[in-house]
Amino acid sequence: MKKSIAVISVLILVLSIAFTACSKKNVIYDDNGEKHVILTDNHGEFVQDEFGGLFEVVTDALGETQTKGFIFPDRVTNKRGNKLENSFIKLAIPRGWNNFSANNKLSIQHNGECLDMQEARCQVEIKWNVMSASDDLYKEYLGPARWLAESQFNIGDLKEYESEIFGLPARVISYRTDGSSGEGGTFYYYLVERGLAAFEIEFFANDRCFTEEEIKEAIEKAYVLKDLGGVRPTLPSTEASSEDSTAE
Repeated sequence: MKKSIAVISVLILVLSIAFTACSKKNVIYDDNGEKHVILTDNHGEFVQDEFGGLFEVVTDALGETQTKGFIFPDRVTNKRGNKLENSFIKLAIPRGWNNFSANNKLSIQHNGECLDMQEARCQVEIKWNVMSASDDLYKEYLGPARWLAESQFNIGDLKEYESEIFGLPARVISYRTDGSSGEGGTFYYYLVERGLAAFEIEFFANDRCFTEEEIKEAIEKAYVLKDLGGVRPTLPSTEASSEDSTAE
């Protein structure tokens, strides 16, 4: 338990400051235009710790090169704007898709037959979470989905099942929806874990464009869920009894 608390404390510190940035090889410019030289490996990839942090290359008072911890920005984008990266996710925007990422979410929208159907436009959103129990994340999505289905807001066929994406086991929630324009499709919510991060993968597949397997294949080609090592601590669910935990 003490180890889990220590891990969470470090993560709170790492996540307390966030910003977006532009990148050129091993250089990051933050929102203030300040240049940061970041440590990379032999393949030109950022060197990261298991918490998703970076290492900035600096020169000390004696003129010697040192490294220090550096918080990964919300997003790092290349000059062309077609490749994005954050602490735990990489995205190469495929042809026929647009970027609409925000915060720690890397998101894309489709430009196919669903382009002019805002209520039924294919889209993908992936975000990472290191602070919440996986059970809580799953229930936070399932609760509103059940309420919408029971309220019959053009939503039905609610399902819960297990599947796989990125070669990882996933807990899945899906439901059908039909917009006011008559266009229909299916919402999917996949929850997977890798290292210290839980990943929430949400996507909508318009009937005209993709089946579930087809859009999953597109997602796996466009995104990478980083494997930074580390073991995700077993975080207590918020439904745990107060008698189950003690403060030291």
